[in-house]
Amino acid sequence: MAFSVEQHLPSPSLFALICSLYFFIFSLLLHKSNAQDATLDPSEAGALSSLFQQWNATAVPLWNISGEPCSGSAINGTGFEDPSNNPAIKCDCSYDNATTCHITQLRVAALDKRGIIPEELTALTYLMVLKIDKNYFTGPLPAFIGKLSALIILSISHNGFSGTLPKELGSLKELLMLSIGSNYFSGTLPPELGNLVKLEQLFLGNNSLSGILPSRKSEQLQNISFNYDISPKG
Repeated sequence: MAFSVEQHLPSPSLFALICSLYFFIFSLLLHKSNAQDATLDPSEAGALSSLFQQWNATAVPLWNISGEPCSGSAINGTGFEDPSNNPAIKCDCSYDNATTCHITQLRVAALDKRGIIPEELTALTYLMVLKIDKNYFTGPLPAFIGKLSALIILSISHNGFSGTLPKELGSLKELLMLSIGSNYFSGTLPPELGNLVKLEQLFLGNNSLSGILPSRKSEQLQNISFNYDISPKG
């Protein structure tokens, strides 16, 4: 009986399916390889190291598993708020053809840490979430906080921060939540808070602040917490 090669070849539709599956797997492996090769921007790596030294904080085993900060839970599916993932960072490693990572989230919460907010923090220019609640941090909320223009969440409640609120807070125009309650802030609310047009949640209670809540967008604020007589304009 004659042997026909055509009888043993896959149909065109099956062949196309196999090719598509192959290229999908190849692309997945390539993406994974690129993610593993990506490294944290050197200036951010230095700033993170300095921050952790000053705050006496160390990475948990879930992340920084290879000496590279943007590894482990910093880039995988581990929850940012996972109790076992504290302190924690999250990175975006899609920059420069997936070779460069930037820190987008930083959390050091309820770890009894002490210190101030150092200026090295401004090197984290891609930072969108900063949460350092429930520690013993002191000093002012520095004016340079306004340089972190990508922030959407700034949460520093339940610490020992003091002084007046800097007008530079008004530069954080991407903010959705500002939580500074249960500290020792005093003085009047800066009118520049009215520039926070995207703000949805504002927590100010248990401070010694006074004044009038800036009118712009104030009617849209939710979960407002005050410990003094204050009301929005208009």
